[in-house]
Amino acid sequence: MSTALRGFVVRGRGSAELVRPELVFSLLLRGFDGLPRLRPAPLPARLLGRRAVLLRGPEGVRTFYDSSRTSRTGAVPAVLSDVLFGRGAVHGLDDAEHRVRKELFTTVLAPERVDGLVTAAAQEWDRAAARWRSGPPVVLFDEAVGVLGRAVLRWSGVRGDHDHHGERDERTTTRRAHDLATIVDGFGSAGPRHLRARAARHRCERWARAAVRDTRAGRLTPPAGSALEEVSRYRGPGGDVLDERLAAVELLNVLRPTVAVAWLVTQAAVALHDDPGWRDLVRDAPPERAQELAVAVAHEVRRRHPFVPALAARARRGTEVGGVRLRAGDRLVLDVVGTHRDPAQWPDPELFDPGRFAGQGECPVSHAFAPQGAGDARTGHRCPGEPATVRLLAQAVRVLCHEDLRFPPQDLRAPARPVPSRPASGVVLDVGPRTGPTRTRTDERRRVRA
Repeated sequence: MSTALRGFVVRGRGSAELVRPELVFSLLLRGFDGLPRLRPAPLPARLLGRRAVLLRGPEGVRTFYDSSRTSRTGAVPAVLSDVLFGRGAVHGLDDAEHRVRKELFTTVLAPERVDGLVTAAAQEWDRAAARWRSGPPVVLFDEAVGVLGRAVLRWSGVRGDHDHHGERDERTTTRRAHDLATIVDGFGSAGPRHLRARAARHRCERWARAAVRDTRAGRLTPPAGSALEEVSRYRGPGGDVLDERLAAVELLNVLRPTVAVAWLVTQAAVALHDDPGWRDLVRDAPPERAQELAVAVAHEVRRRHPFVPALAARARRGTEVGGVRLRAGDRLVLDVVGTHRDPAQWPDPELFDPGRFAGQGECPVSHAFAPQGAGDARTGHRCPGEPATVRLLAQAVRVLCHEDLRFPPQDLRAPARPVPSRPASGVVLDVGPRTGPTRTRTDERRRVRA
């Protein structure tokens, strides 16, 4: 192995210093295994040829989400952010501009409004589960994309009796849902997968722009308070509405993350298959307790399977992070996987144990847990849709726990790449009549912990 690959090189004055590994290539090639984790962080690195620092753990999370030290403008390479978020999206804004735009999302995703989304998803899950019991095996990922996509499109006001293309059939809505999933599936990859994601982004922005245009022209009347209605009428700091393209981008930033919960649903199904004791705990508990347990399962799935292995920010000014010098504009990279698998914070981190999250509610407050950001969701860069994600995932967990799920032979491992990751099979299920409970020997221990 060369000295560079070992991580050291001799420079100037005979002193040895750490080589800064280029993180982009390792993330593209190795996905969730792409970050160096054998050495403690902060760790000097490079991102797109520019110096960076790799952070992990609670202190790394605090530093990364300290808005006085970090900026989001231009932090994520455009080749990724333009596909996933869309050009000009809220994710790349800072300071007052970010706070004002963020109000749009905190309004749309307020708990009382998300109630309607959860209700719409429950109706879709009921329909899907009834079909599963009397039909052939299904691919859970495809089913979840359809369920969540149809629910969020209807809830958002995009789908309705006056669809802006005059197409009222479910196939159109399901096709749009799968396009939203394709964006998520390919943004972090290279080659054909990435090109498919770009094409899907173009198609989605086209119909989202048409929805905004028709709403503003009075040809489409979405429900009051719906995402489409709020985005269409939203005015920025200068009092102007968002231009049509940017309004479409932000509308998709409500829809797309909802569909992305399908990745977590598949991972939850695998976890419940591997440890059926948790499935039966949720199924057999009274409703309120079952919801608490399902939320804990949802958090543990999010801990073990974050959407991305890392996040990026930029230093606002010259600074030092853990002994690593950064100039203004240099990047800070947060190792999300390493933070969530740190044995100092998570005993037996590879073990699936929802009991870790007992009694912590829908949004645990911990700098060791940042699947959708940290800090204040209203003013900082914590995702305002996190409670919706947790509620939708917990709802899916309860659906899965009440069905007799049979898993035909398949590889249920989630590979390190692409990003995000899920079993390649999509999790094939054969659903039949419910049988008796299956208990594990650790069941009573977990009853106490949970």
